[in-house]
Amino acid sequence: MNRAEFEITIRGGETEGEYLRFRPGETMQGSVQIIPQRDLNCRHIYARLLWQTEGRGDRDRGVAEEVDLFQGQLQAGTPRHHSFHFRLPEEPWSYAGYYINIIWQFEILIDLAMTIDPKAAKPFILAPA
Repeated sequence: MNRAEFEITIRGGETEGEYLRFRPGETMQGSVQIIPQRDLNCRHIYARLLWQTEGRGDRDRGVAEEVDLFQGQLQAGTPRHHSFHFRLPEEPWSYAGYYINIIWQFEILIDLAMTIDPKAAKPFILAPA
């Protein structure tokens, strides 16, 4: 049940394969376009920087930063545009290993009452040159 379409645009960074790579401490900026499929009374639209681990052992996840972009009514079929910028943290760095991976992503989430929140994410690499 997709209740919104998302288009995430991130500016800056360097292309590394299919991802953008940012250095710790750099600024990530961009924009998101949201097109609701029906009227939504959103409690919040959050833009977040998240990291998570994958692989063997315990899973971990952290929110490095979160910004509340909007609160209120979203009208069906009417695009909403929001800009964002984050100063990236110094750690943990992205890592792809045999036992564990550390994955960073930008996430946009529409917080709705009493239902599953629509969201979209775009992964990126956080690592020094």
